[in-house]
Amino acid sequence: MNNIKIIVFDLYNTLIEIKESNHFFFKLYKTSQNGFDLDLSSYFKLVMKNDINELKNILPIEFSILYDENKNDLEKELNSIIIYEEVFNVLRDLISNLASPYKKPFFLNNLDSFFEKMIFSCDFGSLKPDQTVFKEIEKISGSKPSEILMVGDSFKSDILGAQNMKWHYLKINRCISASKEYEITTLKDIKQHITIY
Repeated sequence: MNNIKIIVFDLYNTLIEIKESNHFFFKLYKTSQNGFDLDLSSYFKLVMKNDINELKNILPIEFSILYDENKNDLEKELNSIIIYEEVFNVLRDLISNLASPYKKPFFLNNLDSFFEKMIFSCDFGSLKPDQTVFKEIEKISGSKPSEILMVGDSFKSDILGAQNMKWHYLKINRCISASKEYEITTLKDIKQHITIY
């Protein structure tokens, strides 16, 4: 991969990990009386596109009640977040689909200091692999598809999204050794695949 000018990183399971995931928003849905009058897919789209205050206004009052009763579980989950050990060294050496509460650890751990621009799908009202977020990256960066590399852990959201945009891509898989040429097992392996300009 030559002429890479922009590297786009997925956040969760690429840069940071939730060690004690309790699937907070799924748990709220399951404990509700009737799924807040929504199917699961529609509910998750709302959760991923809106902040908590907006959700409390959009969804039935039952959501607010369950959220307030269980918000300690969300805090526990957020407090369990760790940064993969190689992240800071790789980001220093190279140099960029979540619900709004999950942005907080990104800023608390000062990961934002490594990036010129941060784009979170929840701020754009779309989920990867929807092209809205990918097109926004091209627009903001002014880069051509051949100059952009996507690094993420999800084949569906990250890799297919990048393929659809004709970007370069690497899939991080920390659990098993890489079996495909576009797979890496640690962020340190990025440098073996690219030449940055």
